Amino acid sequence: MDKTMVWCGINLQWAYTDLLGYIRFKVACPHIAKDILHDALIRYTVSTSANKGDEPHAYMRSIAKNLIVDSYHQAQRFVSLDADNGLHREWLDTPTLSVDQLNDIKQRLEMIQLILEQLPTRCRQVFWMYRVEGYTQTEIAAALGISKNMVERHVMRAIVDLSSARELIVSEI
Repeated sequence: MDKTMVWCGINLQWAYTDLLGYIRFKVACPHIAKDILHDALIRYTVSTSANKGDEPHAYMRSIAKNLIVDSYHQAQRFVSLDADNGLHREWLDTPTLSVDQLNDIKQRLEMIQLILEQLPTRCRQVFWMYRVEGYTQTEIAAALGISKNMVERHVMRAIVDLSSARELIVSEI
């Protein structure tokens, strides 16, 4: 007698052996791999895509691949203090910047803040959600009730304005 457990069209034995092994190989952490697998199962369950029923395992694998990419993007936002990234503990404990360097950094941050304040409210809000809070463009579009295309335009506008200001600052130095 076959004791294969199928849930919403997904063979759970396949999910917890083959797919989990693939995810674990990609992320190199068993805990993150299980989180991604569980998130993929949830996304698969709530998905209304027509492709879901035709090839459930292929669809599930593509969800997992997208979640792996998302986890890489999220991980890039953080720097481990334990890793040797060219930073040493002494550097963290001892201030090495001069007063002039600190003032220069403060002035640059104030200039960035001024540039961001000059952006239209919605553009500034989208940029903040995307670059600082780490929301995806799809999540921002849903939260603000705008199209993903509009989210992309707002992000690009903010980046262009900041880049133009950066070029201006660098040319003045």
